[in-house]
Amino acid sequence: MSIVKIMERRDYAKVYLPLFFILLGFVLKGLFLGSNSLGGDEPFSVYHSQQSLDHLFGIFQHENNPPLHFLLLHYWIKFFGISEIAVRIPSLIFSAFTVLFIYRIGLRFFNLRVAVIASVLFTFSTYQVLYAHEARAYALMGFLTAVSMFYYLEIIHQKNRNNWKLFWFLLANTLLIYTHFFGFFVLFIQFFFILFQRKLLKVHYRFLILFVLVMLITYSPYLWLILNRFSSAAGGTWVTPPSGINALYEMLRAFSNAPVTAVFTLAGMLVGLVFLIIKRRQNPNRIATRLILCWFYIPFLFMFVISFWIPMFLDRYLMFVSIGFPLMVAVSTDFILQKPKIRLLIPALICLLFIVTVKPNKTNKREVRETVQLVKQLENDETLVLVAPVHFSLNFIYYYNRELFKYPDIELAKKNLSERNLYCINSLEGIDYKSAKRIVLVDAASNFSAPDNNILNTLNAEFNQVNKHHIEEIFDIYEFTSK
Repeated sequence: MSIVKIMERRDYAKVYLPLFFILLGFVLKGLFLGSNSLGGDEPFSVYHSQQSLDHLFGIFQHENNPPLHFLLLHYWIKFFGISEIAVRIPSLIFSAFTVLFIYRIGLRFFNLRVAVIASVLFTFSTYQVLYAHEARAYALMGFLTAVSMFYYLEIIHQKNRNNWKLFWFLLANTLLIYTHFFGFFVLFIQFFFILFQRKLLKVHYRFLILFVLVMLITYSPYLWLILNRFSSAAGGTWVTPPSGINALYEMLRAFSNAPVTAVFTLAGMLVGLVFLIIKRRQNPNRIATRLILCWFYIPFLFMFVISFWIPMFLDRYLMFVSIGFPLMVAVSTDFILQKPKIRLLIPALICLLFIVTVKPNKTNKREVRETVQLVKQLENDETLVLVAPVHFSLNFIYYYNRELFKYPDIELAKKNLSERNLYCINSLEGIDYKSAKRIVLVDAASNFSAPDNNILNTLNAEFNQVNKHHIEEIFDIYEFTSK
């Protein structure tokens, strides 16, 4: 083969294929970027990120998430505004570029097959599409996890230190733990992976010491807060414990798009794991393989078990695990069949299942836009509008009145709403509802955050319920008239 053809093949593998997957990710994940309403915690991120830096640093003192994504979104909003599409574009960018480092891990430390298989599984993952469509920190967390793991593998595969690779690794890890507290799981995996392997520790103990020192120094301004958050989590969180062993399958199903895909994927990864263990001496990529398996299996199973005491086994919190998932499946299934003619049979089937089951327009089950539009149709000058619970107020105000949503003081925005006979409440206490001729109640699963609020029961007892509207998945709108 001529040198020209060899170079062309290298360009194809190193440049054109990863570029193709990046562009494919932009198209697939960007098609329906604004189709879902801002929901869940998205309005919280957008509301606070649009405010001044003084406001932002004030909430960082007690916020459950580190500041990096808020700060990035703050400056993004200055240029592009707060529309659904605008505030989600950063997540789209991070998700689309994550595949570059997944591909590079596969190509650099395994082979072209693993690189392509893992890239297909990541790109056509509905789970990844959902978080590319969310104006929160999770897509950034996934991107930084992939960057960190790529440079970590580069470092532990070489005996001589490369300062640039070390710099990018330490920078990625610093940004990662300033993005989400669960980024520390990535650091723990990297630390213990070297610590428990004598050969690696002998070569890289200086790197390990430097790694720990730099992380402690760069995160020292925030250490007190994370210690406080984890100590408070020990007393219980809003996340519920797993229902049982089936929660493991349900999470794998979330990673795998659909039940049939999950079954084939689960079978492939378990059979591949057995082959990797039995034939480990025949594996030319043993260090990288061990890391990929540790990256997925250890935190996945640990977070499941610990969640019976400190609940944390939640899809979004497993974002860093989900980045290792396509690599783990690719490595496992690529090792099952060794004959060249049939080697791709199993991974190709799983890739095909991912492609045909992906849902680029999957609902986030928070149809806030439609809910508020209906409320506007139902309300008039004689209508008292009640929105429950209070924590839903930012979601509601974003679609009800965009100018009020920009107020630097949310209590002032709520006061403005009360002058329009609209209240965000957790109970009827302090509300003059008995004199109302007509009431519209918006119930956004209020019993979850304000159990026993008794709002609906009280209104049913004292008024006539004349209509009820249900909007998927959690919104109920009730109309009442005086008796």
